[in-house]
Amino acid sequence: MLALSLLPGSMGHRTLASVPALWASIPCPRTELRLDLILASGQSFRWMEQSPAHWSGVLADQVWTLTQTEEQLYCTVYRGDKGRAGKPTLEELKAVRQYFQLDVNLAQLYHHWSSVDPHFQKVAQKFQGVRLLQQDPIECLFSFICSSNNNIVRITGMVERLCQAFGPRLIQLDDVTYYGFPSLQALAGVLLLQQDPISRRQTA
Repeated sequence: MLALSLLPGSMGHRTLASVPALWASIPCPRTELRLDLILASGQSFRWMEQSPAHWSGVLADQVWTLTQTEEQLYCTVYRGDKGRAGKPTLEELKAVRQYFQLDVNLAQLYHHWSSVDPHFQKVAQKFQGVRLLQQDPIECLFSFICSSNNNIVRITGMVERLCQAFGPRLIQLDDVTYYGFPSLQALAGVLLLQQDPISRRQTA
């Protein structure tokens, strides 16, 4: 399986069991992070559960798959043409830590909030490990614009089509092609093209 993943154009979604050598781990108990609650909650719309408990998506213009155990967050990155297959480097893992804001002690916050809010104390027992994502501000802004009067499924589709139309192609895994979020320059260029016919009519 490892040899297959090194061949151009033959890469597929990994699981922790299939190629453990390509995964790195970050100590992180479920009480600090719950992937299933966060990545499907409507904060971000770039993650899909491609295999049971394995979430794949785009983070910092790289494609990742994430999974977890009770005490560890496991990460693998797909570099495409940028480099040889290998487990994530410390620098790459830094992006994951920042994205989930893992330097914030969530258990302490839950304890404090529970002490001042009885309702939160009841809810927190069922929803441990929920934290805010530190997303790219441009992606977050345009995702928020797409969210108006929509549900998570429709917003996910809108954001994905936006990336397919104007974002850079990153890599294909199995039958799924991943795209980076468009740059502000790319989105501004589209807006200028749409406005150009209007400006021509106004100056005619």
